[in-house]
Order: sequence, then structure tokens, then C-alpha cells
Amino acid sequence: MKTFFTKISLFLIVIGMAFNTVHAQETSEETMANMTALLDLSDVQQGQMSEVMNKYRGSIDWILTKYEGEEEPDVKAMIEEIRGERDAYRKELQGILSANQYDTYMAKIDQILSDMFRDLAEIRLWDVQPVIALTDRQVLDLTPILAKSIKETVQLLFDNVSEKMSLPTKIKIKNGLKKIEKEKKAGMEKILTPAQMSAYDQYKEEQKAARKNK
Repeated sequence: MKTFFTKISLFLIVIGMAFNTVHAQETSEETMANMTALLDLSDVQQGQMSEVMNKYRGSIDWILTKYEGEEEPDVKAMIEEIRGERDAYRKELQGILSANQYDTYMAKIDQILSDMFRDLAEIRLWDVQPVIALTDRQVLDLTPILAKSIKETVQLLFDNVSEKMSLPTKIKIKNGLKKIEKEKKAGMEKILTPAQMSAYDQYKEEQKAARKNK
């Protein structure tokens, strides 16, 4: 159970990073300028999108601030609130943008998130490189495999975790995580030597034990 909630916590950090990447690294004017160029927004659409995006930013900031002040925040409730705001935001966007514009916007967001997960995967691999004697080439080859695993884990948790999860949902999450891990390991086995895979499995077990002892 601790491993599961560790992954949820990682997810929340990533979602926070994603929100900042998409909405907070630029000023509102810069964001709208980029969106206007990407989506060919009309003047009316620019005003509508600016209002909706600012409202969404404020809602997410409020949720994150609320839970940051708690010693032991209810992670599942936090995810549920963030997901609710995201769904409401997307619904409003669909009312403003054409189908093609909305698809282009979502593709851009997915690209930004994919790039972020790739950066996170690369950082993790450079950290583990000396532990399992990875070559620089192996780090590059493993990066997309680990990035895909992280992204799919985040998406699975975000789409399914809630305050009151039913047994079927818990089983779905458990099976989903197993499938993601199996696919990741199969990809790694094509790149690593048996000795490296053994060292990696040992490293993972040591990390798991360290988390349990915290």
C-alpha cells in the first residue's frame, strides 16, 4: 500500500509540474499569444480562453495551497478535486474552440507532458546509471521506455483514483500497474544484459525496502 501511495504522491508532483509548465511559466499575455498562434483564435475566442484559463489557474492554485497546509493531506481527495477542475476546464474549452482547434490544443498539452516525462525519466536513469553500470547509449535507449511507463502510471492513477474507490476500481488499478511494469521490464530486457537486469531488480527491491522502513 505504501508503494501505491508513493506513486500517487509522485503523480501529484508531476501534475503540479505539468500545470506550471503549461500555465505558469509564461505570463497570461504570453500564453494567449502562443495559443492564438497555435490555434488561430479569433478575437472573441481569445477573450473567452483568457477568462477560462485564468479561472482554471486560480482553481488549481487554490486546491494545491489548501492541501499544502495539511500535515497529512488526503491525496485521493486532492486528485479528485484536481480532476474535477480539469474536466470542467476542458468542457468549457470545447464550448469555445472548434473540434479541430480543441484537438490541436490537446495534442500540444500531450506533447508538453510527454517531454516532461521524458526529462524525468532521463534524470532517473542518470541517477541509477552507476548502480547498474549503464552505458550512455543504454540510458538514451531506456529513456523512452521509462518515460512511457511513468506517463501511463500517472494517467491510470489520475483517471481512477478517488476518495471512495470500489473494489473493481482497486483491482483495475492494481492490474493496470502490473501491466505497465511488465511492459517496461520487457522493454528493458531488450537493452540490458542479464547481469544488469539482475542488478536493477536488486536496486528496486532495496528502494522498496527503504520506503517501507520510513
